[in-house]
Amino acid sequence: MRVRLHIVSVLALGACVGVSGQSGSAASASGAVAAPATRMPQIDSARLMGDLFRLAHDSMAGRAAMTPENAKARAFLAAELRRLGIAPLNGRYEHPFAMPRRGRADTVTGANVLGYLPGSRDPQRVIVVSAHYDHVGVRNGAIHNGADDNASGTAALLQIAAALRATPPQHSVVIAFLDAEEGGLVGARAFVADPPLPLPRLGANVNLDMVARGDQGELWAAGASRYPAMRPLLERLAAEAPVRLRIGHDSGGGRDDWTNQSDQGAFHAAGIPFVYFGVEDHPGSHRPPAAPAKVDPGFYVRAVRTITAFVMRLDADLPPR
Repeated sequence: MRVRLHIVSVLALGACVGVSGQSGSAASASGAVAAPATRMPQIDSARLMGDLFRLAHDSMAGRAAMTPENAKARAFLAAELRRLGIAPLNGRYEHPFAMPRRGRADTVTGANVLGYLPGSRDPQRVIVVSAHYDHVGVRNGAIHNGADDNASGTAALLQIAAALRATPPQHSVVIAFLDAEEGGLVGARAFVADPPLPLPRLGANVNLDMVARGDQGELWAAGASRYPAMRPLLERLAAEAPVRLRIGHDSGGGRDDWTNQSDQGAFHAAGIPFVYFGVEDHPGSHRPPAAPAKVDPGFYVRAVRTITAFVMRLDADLPPR
């Protein structure tokens, strides 16, 4: 949340970054340019863009919680996890939860979509990698497509899931597509309040929200000020990343502190360390149509490869809680 050409560009994307996406330079929080990345994971850039377009299409009507289009997005995500060979968590992909209806005493139902990859070395410790798939729907007759917020994070998470399926993690990983973030982190709060796995097993949360529109050419990682053990991992990544990776937006409170401005806030409230990846607010945030035409394909691919690398490095060196 944090309060976009037609598929024309999948071919142009290959020309500007290649499937490997090695172009671009990196910078640390100080802005110093580092050497080009050499060990970033590969992703399927065409599928990444195709998934973003599908989720942000007018037929999805903005994917607002409790709508048929939200359910359509949910079914697509469950089918993709099945296609990738990622098991459902506790025997089912969809995990319903009750949502209060504003101004009324009754409740309605939302649902998170959860997949599970068992760890090869330490399966009892778990990393939750999350992105919310809902957006704000149709307002005053205008579709808010939510391409960056958060079709971008949702499509990116499918690529991360594919990478982890191809290279099995050392710790168990929950792939969490969370619902109703736009209503106040409702799906994430439900996950924590009635956890599908015991909370003490959860070693970290990596959350993605708005990762495709780099108007400033910068991807931000928040969380290191709250959880200093994350800083060395992020600083090493920043020195190699194919995007300008900045570390911050995680202290002081107020609008510039993103700690509680997306689903990582629910995990943080439960004492679970987090790293949040996103871009700074831009003119398309929560304004119609927020369509895929505003997405920067080259930046997006490089950002997703950077975040995938972080998840893999965190799995290899998960700090003790």
